[in-house]
Amino acid sequence: MFQIGLLEILVILLVGILVIGPEQLPDFVKALVKNFTKLQNKFFEFRASIERDIGAEDLKQDIFNELKMEELERDADEQPK
Repeated sequence: MFQIGLLEILVILLVGILVIGPEQLPDFVKALVKNFTKLQNKFFEFRASIERDIGAEDLKQDIFNELKMEELERDADEQPK
């Protein structure tokens, strides 16, 4: 996904402590992670339903087959006669 270094984590933690407060920070982080996980699950469910609706597996298989046929034709043309 994206990379966060140690310095960025420390800055985020410091800002969180100053803005939210040290007592409420753990609960806030737990709620944030919980909501992010729910959002991520909803996104994956939505993506899966769209892929099912458009027949993404069939499209992937057709593209794979087409690429293999092109590769076989190219190999046949390159072989010495």
